[in-house]
Amino acid sequence: MNKRNLFATVAVISLAACSPEHETITNETIKPDATHIIQVSAETEPSTSDSASTAIWWPASDSSTDAYIIGAVEDGIEVYSTEGTRLSKTDGGEIESLGLVTRFGKNKQTTLLALDTSSSTLKPYTIKDGSLQQALSGSVKSSLLLEGMCSFTSPLDGQSYAFLLGSNGQIEQWHIYEDKTGTFKGTLARNLQMGTEPKFCVTDPKTNSVYITEEAVGVWHFDADVEAETIPKLIDVKKFGNFTGEVGGLAVYYTASHQGVLLASDVETSTINAYDIMNDHKFIGRAQFAAGTAVDQVDNAGSLFASSGGNAVLLLSDEDNGEDATNFKMVPMSAIATAFGFDTNLTAAPEHDVTANFALVQPSLETAPVATGGDAADDPAIWVHPTDPDKSLIIGTNKKGGLYTYNLDGSVHQYLPDGKMNNVDIRYNVHIGDKAMTLVTASDRTHESIAIYQMDEKSRQLVDVADGLQPTGMPDPYGLCMYQSAASGKAYVFINEKDGLIRQWELGAGSEGRVKATPVREFAVGSTAEGCVADDDTGALYAAEEDIALWKYGAEPDAGSERVKITDPKQNPALKDDLEGVSLYYGENGKGYIVLSSQGNNSYALFDRAEPHAYIGSYRVIADSENGIDGSSETDGLDIISTPLGSKFPYGVFVAQDGRNISPAENQNFKLVPWERIADAFQLEKYTGHNPRGE
Repeated sequence: MNKRNLFATVAVISLAACSPEHETITNETIKPDATHIIQVSAETEPSTSDSASTAIWWPASDSSTDAYIIGAVEDGIEVYSTEGTRLSKTDGGEIESLGLVTRFGKNKQTTLLALDTSSSTLKPYTIKDGSLQQALSGSVKSSLLLEGMCSFTSPLDGQSYAFLLGSNGQIEQWHIYEDKTGTFKGTLARNLQMGTEPKFCVTDPKTNSVYITEEAVGVWHFDADVEAETIPKLIDVKKFGNFTGEVGGLAVYYTASHQGVLLASDVETSTINAYDIMNDHKFIGRAQFAAGTAVDQVDNAGSLFASSGGNAVLLLSDEDNGEDATNFKMVPMSAIATAFGFDTNLTAAPEHDVTANFALVQPSLETAPVATGGDAADDPAIWVHPTDPDKSLIIGTNKKGGLYTYNLDGSVHQYLPDGKMNNVDIRYNVHIGDKAMTLVTASDRTHESIAIYQMDEKSRQLVDVADGLQPTGMPDPYGLCMYQSAASGKAYVFINEKDGLIRQWELGAGSEGRVKATPVREFAVGSTAEGCVADDDTGALYAAEEDIALWKYGAEPDAGSERVKITDPKQNPALKDDLEGVSLYYGENGKGYIVLSSQGNNSYALFDRAEPHAYIGSYRVIADSENGIDGSSETDGLDIISTPLGSKFPYGVFVAQDGRNISPAENQNFKLVPWERIADAFQLEKYTGHNPRGE
């Protein structure tokens, strides 16, 4: 059949980013109990073996490059023209699954991934003149006995991943990349788990999802973000749901109206179920694919693939192709759309997704994990050594047990198991009586108090200097930050509570040279606030009300409760609550930046320190797999400093709590990013003149 006639009415499915204007499928003529009959339009030649595992559509990269159908068969990979004619075959292995990753490697090219289940290895390929060529040397090998695979190019970090499905129900998500030597490499990022054998999966960049079939059970959904929680959601099941027999392949596509459709194969009845992605995966009907003019029907469809090229089709593997060997069938998406009442215009306009423009930076090192499991690490502060910047320390809280200090290589320097320390901050040259001290304070949730330490700058040890218990009068002291007034020289501590109350204490001399806290002010933010930071130069206090906004108050004790909104998720779509940690990068003459943790989308937003605090942009901290450091996610506390910290951080450093410490999976820790990596991403200044010690 002529390709031009076959696909004359078929248009492109967009792979643009997710939009808030997605529509659910509302055609009232659709009867979920009915089975729609759709004719098959074309097929490939029979495979050279008795197995047609899966097929994908290789997209044309430009007008001079052809599109192809690539099929995995029992003993290799076959390449077909879009009319179904076999052009070549690559022998070897037991190829069960194929996938595509876009913008892969140094050349940012589309790459084919092929899974050989006989050796549990994954290899990359490209195509030239109708023949496959291995794109890079090397392979990724799993220790699992694998059954299937799907690929994923993350819209969040721009990196490539493969989900490998193990016969024991275990699913591995691998970060795959081209290393400095041009070799194909992979790092195991995280594990997912199912009860029994998974077989097929498909990813959806629009919703950042991966769907997986458990053959004997049904279809499951996971968040595909490598930093996300590994909690599955059941989409549909056998017996009590809409599957009669074995659950097979999956496919996803979107219409011009941004209607999202998940297709799933019910193998034994040779039907395809359809689900409305934008309406909580509501079941919307089923279809069978009947014989066409010169093409037989589809029986026992195993795998599915929805193309995204210029000829939008659904590819189905046909395990029972009459007297011939198995092959692959093609059905135009427009025919499927017509049958189900979807938008038949498949060409979607590009959608604007502000998060697609987030800068991506990598950490240079990470701290040792905290000793306690679960949500434990929370908030960091940076101490600058008086004479040797390389001996500076990162102070970090373990809100389940104490306070850490870390060397700049990430190793633990000191641990104080003094209570559930939630947030921490530091100020230098605080005059307590006739002494000048470097003071570190923390919100102690165990004793409902303010923990107060002095940094012994010779031993680099924290020493408790609180004049006995310093009670907060709060049942759960939460966030904390410090302020040192340029006008009076006095030092203060702010602590907030989960109901939005903020109290301010002045630090002063207690008995025998110790330090006490005297309450001087309180006011209400409105709801839960944790992250806060005070600008010692301008007298401003910034408080992040988690679900609402970032606010600016006065930091002096007589400043009252007046405030100005800096930003919120409604006016800035780059933000997604919770708004958590906040810190300041000090520049010259009032310049610099405010950095805010946008926990809901694992990013960090930058604003001008100077009024009117314009939004500059957002960035994510992503994995450096070659050096064995994962990215950061679900960040609670953070800190940033413009002071040079030796050879590792010549322009200062950004420190973020990592809520999910993966690759390998360990307890939470803190990630360190040299400031120049962030500055270069936004073409910002690299300031080296600020010294928080005031020296």
